[in-house]
Amino acid sequence: MNKLKLCLVGVGSIGRRHLRLLNERDDVTLCVVEPFEPSWQRIVEEVGTFERFASLDEALASGNVDAVIISTPHGMHAKMAIQALEAGVHVFCEKPMSDDLTECVAMLKAAQKTDKVFSVGFMFHFDPFVRKVKEIVDSGRLGNILHYYSRFATYNTLLCSLTKHQANTPYSLVMDCIHDSDLLCWITGRVPDYAYSNAFHAGEMELSSPQNFIDTTYRWDSADMGAHVHFNYVQHPQIHVMEIVGDKGYIRGDFMTAAVEVGTIDGQKEVIDASRNFEDVYRAEWDCFVKACRGECEVENPAESAIMATLLMQAQKESGTTGKEISIRELAKRCGFEY
Repeated sequence: MNKLKLCLVGVGSIGRRHLRLLNERDDVTLCVVEPFEPSWQRIVEEVGTFERFASLDEALASGNVDAVIISTPHGMHAKMAIQALEAGVHVFCEKPMSDDLTECVAMLKAAQKTDKVFSVGFMFHFDPFVRKVKEIVDSGRLGNILHYYSRFATYNTLLCSLTKHQANTPYSLVMDCIHDSDLLCWITGRVPDYAYSNAFHAGEMELSSPQNFIDTTYRWDSADMGAHVHFNYVQHPQIHVMEIVGDKGYIRGDFMTAAVEVGTIDGQKEVIDASRNFEDVYRAEWDCFVKACRGECEVENPAESAIMATLLMQAQKESGTTGKEISIRELAKRCGFEY
């Protein structure tokens, strides 16, 4: 089997993790786009030496790339992804697709014009803990889902940020926590119709951002289900939990311990241990992407579904800024996207 030639663009903390885990595989070859010498030396010290390019243009012009992995800042995702797709190579784009829904629509259209794989890095789809939660929801054990809640409180994200860009990036909080927006749609199989957000800055933490708290309430025209998500950049140690309530039972899930508590309306309760090694979650994500590039399986997070998370993210931002409830479908149409 010919080795798949992968080019990593962007070597921050997540990019280096991708490079390290992909370097374990014997069915791929790796090259890196890295123009800055200090960043390159860090790669060499931590992972090893690879073929190096100064730009994506240079890498694509080499004719020696089957797929690119985009781990750059959010604002660079769209341009690079579209460029790579138009050059005829597969694309793995870290989450979010973009920080702007209009750019996501352009990415979606570019992906639809080609037979190349386009996937977004929502790695929780490969997490045994999350998959267990979805399995229980899909089984009907909870009955009709009435309410979805998640809380992601993560001062740790600011501590781990190399560039500390969050300090000057409005609504970086909803971008860093976009996994929860994706999971709301993926686990329930439903996209909300309206979003109302209360976004604010509180406290005088050493590390912070323009908005370090956001609460969003989602509702549906059908009025048969509600959802509430909370994000903050203050709480430490990190907390990440979800609760899903149906008319026959509930789930309480803790992302940190991977414990899934399932209760029924008649008072029965079960706690399931879905513990995992996060390195294995990323390995599973890469296994799926490589197989999809070879035509051996379907891509897990294509543009058609991944764009929904940015749609919810943009609704959160617009509501937080205006103080008004946002029609999610009208927002989508305004940006050239219909679903």
